[in-house]
Amino acid sequence: AKKSFEKSFLLNNKYLPALNNLTRVYFSLNENEKCMQSAIAAIELGPDEYICKLNHALALSINGKINTGIKILEKFKEENKTDDLFNQLALMYEVSGNIKKSNQYLLESFKLNQHNYAMLVKLMDNNVITDKELNYNLEDIFKENQFDTLVEKSNLARCLYISYNRKKNYKLAGEYLVKSNKLRDQVLKYEIKKDEYFIGKIIENFDNKKITIQTQKLNKKITPIFIVGMPRSGTTLTEQILASHSEVHGGGELDYVRNSLEIDGVYNLSKKQTDQIIAKLMKLNNDEWDKIGNKYLDNLGKINLNNKKYITDKMPHNFMMCGIINKMLPHAKIIYCYRDPMDNCFSLYRNTFAKSGHGYSYDQDKLALHYNLHTELMNHWRSVLGEKILLLKNESLIDNQKEVTNKLLKHCELEWEDACLEFYKTERNVRTISLRQVRNPINKNSLGVWKKYSESLKKMNDSLREFQ
Repeated sequence: AKKSFEKSFLLNNKYLPALNNLTRVYFSLNENEKCMQSAIAAIELGPDEYICKLNHALALSINGKINTGIKILEKFKEENKTDDLFNQLALMYEVSGNIKKSNQYLLESFKLNQHNYAMLVKLMDNNVITDKELNYNLEDIFKENQFDTLVEKSNLARCLYISYNRKKNYKLAGEYLVKSNKLRDQVLKYEIKKDEYFIGKIIENFDNKKITIQTQKLNKKITPIFIVGMPRSGTTLTEQILASHSEVHGGGELDYVRNSLEIDGVYNLSKKQTDQIIAKLMKLNNDEWDKIGNKYLDNLGKINLNNKKYITDKMPHNFMMCGIINKMLPHAKIIYCYRDPMDNCFSLYRNTFAKSGHGYSYDQDKLALHYNLHTELMNHWRSVLGEKILLLKNESLIDNQKEVTNKLLKHCELEWEDACLEFYKTERNVRTISLRQVRNPINKNSLGVWKKYSESLKKMNDSLREFQ
């Protein structure tokens, strides 16, 4: 979608619909600078257009001005009562930590479109509404099978998973969760062999000799802290702890590694894309590595509004690039988060992600293989980088919060601050699925939850390998 909208805009840079679509794509990908540029360009073309103003508010929200974005949307709501407007307000309030307001606007959005099953999933998952409050029966609609898309049917199946889960009928809940994910997998058709090929090539080509640091001419005013690991492994919690320190700015999920290297991505790549990336990285000389490192640091500087010494980057799949990160930024700190394999994979399996993100997570075989590939790669990086990577097990943090937090701060060369223990009091924007959890103290609520649905998850449980 991104490439097609960019192409449309290049063909006619005065075509407002393409520009507005491009703004939304950049927003969904969290490409903040491009999102703002296209939003401003759209405003200039259509200063009185509602959609241009709405998209400008969205661009502001991912450029450090979320409160300004909220104010703009709050002004719109009286004249433009649309489900999209209320949904965007709900998301902004949720990101900024105002859960009560977020739930209020989620409900307002749903009232305007009561067959928006994606919205209903969120409302039911957050205990804002139950199926008893609906004016239709979820199971009847599912059996009628009158859906415009498979994604719509998948979302309704997920609503039934949540409903039966609330009723403690875990057998039926598990069955509907499997149905929901099978439908989504049919849409995405994720090719897991692509990841197998990419990771194999990374391990084959990047050993101790290849990532040896020769010379570095970097602007080291900022020290990046990379928090890597599988999604849902504890990366958001780890970032929230560090962002509670007075010397640290929580950057969130930054796309700066890929951007600085000028590569297509780090997973779901074709064989041709992988070969091109590997060939490109292998050819880089020391001066080019310096240039890439400084480009990354320049990007960090743009979001470092309070001139902090450290900035976190918690893009989880940067685990693919640990050795490359060390090559381009040898002064950076790297923290690898991991947890019980089934807890981690079930947390992925029970959630949905934007667009085609983490498409491997809707099929148990693909998810297990992706997890095992990640384990294989992290064992490789550990052998190459040694103590450069801090291994942070989620269960250890839960059981020994102060001890593990102290170890985390020492690895980053940070002094102890009590605020890191009360991370849930830190006010900052969080844009991940875990954004509600990190507003609360550490707890054991998510440990072993998958066991309730073990009958439906046997295939995955039999396949997973633990990181040791």
